[in-house]
Amino acid sequence: MRQAGSWRPDDAQLGWIIENRVDEAYILSWPGQLETYVPLHDTGGFDRARAPLGSYDFRLDQIKGTASVYLKNQIEIGFTTPTLHPNRNLDFTFVDYLLPTRELIDPAWLVPSDKLAEVCTATGTGGSRGPRWLFTADRSGLARDRAAKYQVAIRELAAARRWSILPRKSAAVGVSANPIETGMFFERHFDATFLEAASGDEVLMASAPDNFSRHRLAFSKESGRWASIAIHGSAASNSSNLIQANIHAATFFPHPRHYILVQHYDRRRAEWYPWSWFIPSTDFARLAAGKGPYLLFTTTLNPQRVNRWLPYRIATASAATAFQAALHHRASRRAA
Repeated sequence: MRQAGSWRPDDAQLGWIIENRVDEAYILSWPGQLETYVPLHDTGGFDRARAPLGSYDFRLDQIKGTASVYLKNQIEIGFTTPTLHPNRNLDFTFVDYLLPTRELIDPAWLVPSDKLAEVCTATGTGGSRGPRWLFTADRSGLARDRAAKYQVAIRELAAARRWSILPRKSAAVGVSANPIETGMFFERHFDATFLEAASGDEVLMASAPDNFSRHRLAFSKESGRWASIAIHGSAASNSSNLIQANIHAATFFPHPRHYILVQHYDRRRAEWYPWSWFIPSTDFARLAAGKGPYLLFTTTLNPQRVNRWLPYRIATASAATAFQAALHHRASRRAA
């Protein structure tokens, strides 16, 4: 029989375990609520994006870890960087996972992406996987190696990310759970169209857990620009041809780079309505109705009717490309 704790997961399992342990450490080390986003497609570049609730002050993570059967002072982690674009908000987090205790061991090392070459040793190239690096560090608090000044206690990971604002009191704090929206169908449809149109520079991330009303977050690996989107849909048809979307006021924080997408799918005909609405959240805050727990979007499916949402109408087939244009600071064309 194997000794308890001696089994070593394979690389994929180990990566999943370590990333989730780091998520747990962030949640426990930040006094407020943190939004966390996980990539929907693994093209390299980022493992996580995080921000205090409603701040849009995103910090990006590349998480590199190793597993040990016994505690040791010196750790070594070899890795490749297929798509490294140094970014002041992108850090490499190096951690050691101790198998017998099933926990991350202090300290971690939080290395800015533009300092990677100063801390790690280049060991060649991994071919299509990009440059190969070796990170070595001594966990002693008295260490004088290249990584020493980047040591961070696991319990202080969140505090070390230089967030510009502290958690603020809001109606969302203390709420045990938000009502679950039936939006998975619309979110997955958006994911598919986004990935079809992607150039390879974009990283699309999903909110985890999905309870902060910003369902997707996208980054450009090259420029570091970001944009987020809340995806809402209607599948019910009625004689008045009206559709409605409800936005949780408690977790709605307008920002010029955050957008609202509203779409309609006719369940009876099994087809998409040809028009959608792509709205900057700052405009949505000004135009939406409702003073209670929800902000309300209501419009008609009659294309001849004119209302305040008409300037934001776009072809449904172009919703993902409109969002990508916003990400890259290109003006999106709106249909009349």
